[in-house]
Amino acid sequence: MRLLQSKKTIKLAACLYTLVFTCALLAQGRSSQVRRQIVVGDLIGRTDIRELKLLTARGLLPVTSGGNGKPFTTARRSQNRLVVRLHSSPTITADNPNAVVFKFFETERALITALILEQVDAAVLENEESAREVSRSNDHFLPYPLQMQRNDVKMIIYNNRHEPFADADVRRALSYGIDHGYIIKKLIGGKASIAKGPFDDSSDLYTSGLNSYKYNPRVALETLQAAGWRDTNKDGILEKSGRRLVINLFYQKGLRTDEAISRIVKINLIKLGIDVRPRPLPKKVLNDRLATGDFEAVLTDHVFEEDMTSLIEFFGKGGSQNYSGYHSSTVENYFRFYNNATDSKRRKTLVQGVQAIINQSQPVTVLYFKWLTHHLVNVSKFSNFRHTQGPKRGKIRPYEEWVFKRLP
Repeated sequence: MRLLQSKKTIKLAACLYTLVFTCALLAQGRSSQVRRQIVVGDLIGRTDIRELKLLTARGLLPVTSGGNGKPFTTARRSQNRLVVRLHSSPTITADNPNAVVFKFFETERALITALILEQVDAAVLENEESAREVSRSNDHFLPYPLQMQRNDVKMIIYNNRHEPFADADVRRALSYGIDHGYIIKKLIGGKASIAKGPFDDSSDLYTSGLNSYKYNPRVALETLQAAGWRDTNKDGILEKSGRRLVINLFYQKGLRTDEAISRIVKINLIKLGIDVRPRPLPKKVLNDRLATGDFEAVLTDHVFEEDMTSLIEFFGKGGSQNYSGYHSSTVENYFRFYNNATDSKRRKTLVQGVQAIINQSQPVTVLYFKWLTHHLVNVSKFSNFRHTQGPKRGKIRPYEEWVFKRLP
């Protein structure tokens, strides 16, 4: 009897040991699953979560839109956090990430703090001084300069549907009244090109002879006065037909550079008698305002592709990105001639002609083409996050190819 009880005790102990060991392995596996994630920091003012794309071996793929065949699944989503699970594949090993967590911050200052405290593994900071601050405060992070996309222009979009922006003279005066050169020198450290139109001067489609609208407050004021704007009641603000020249300027919330630009625009234009009232908005709200035409002026970024289609979409009547509501019969004729043309030289001439008309009518004020942005990565935690050779040398690798140096 005692021997039988002893055997039962041993068997029970063995079962308990197996159960405990199995649970420990499962817990370890779950813990490893949680640990194998990259936390990417971003700003609500820069990224509309509806437009978010994930860098994969197949290229940049939209995260939130439908469609089968993607190598990932959106697991959880909230206002300021999105979790993407990478699907298992032969190329993803135990040393590679299996999830990417996007965390969105209200301000660039909050994102900088999260990087310094290593609450975030990687982020892009367009402001060079912000990137240097992170690196100085935490040497685990190195800022890697990356070339901006071609024709990625910082601009102010005006609502051409309504006064005062329906008047091209007012739009030209605004362009003359904003100190583009000072913005580039003081905020970008000189690392940008003056924008004269939708294409940078390195583009094959760029046309010479465009007006740079170099800062000239005298010309700006004379243009406004010729258009009927005067300070009749001597309160410092121009008026016309009983309307004061007040502009509500929306900009991307939390971006240090955009906030500084909006301040410079306000200072520049108040000298002309224009009251600019900057207001920061999340990117999602900005996009909704642009889409519905519920705005006066918006400071934002836009990337023009190297073709006429990009101009048609942004400046053409009925274009899907014609947020300004701009319309020019001459430009529409150029678009029609282009679509009917077959000769490449003729087509290029028409593209350049459209640039000249837009430059003269100023439906938007283009400010600059920035040369570089800065990708910060926790180099103490990851390796293999950059291409080191070939045509992609220096560019960031897809997240599933990053390698953990250690799992916390």
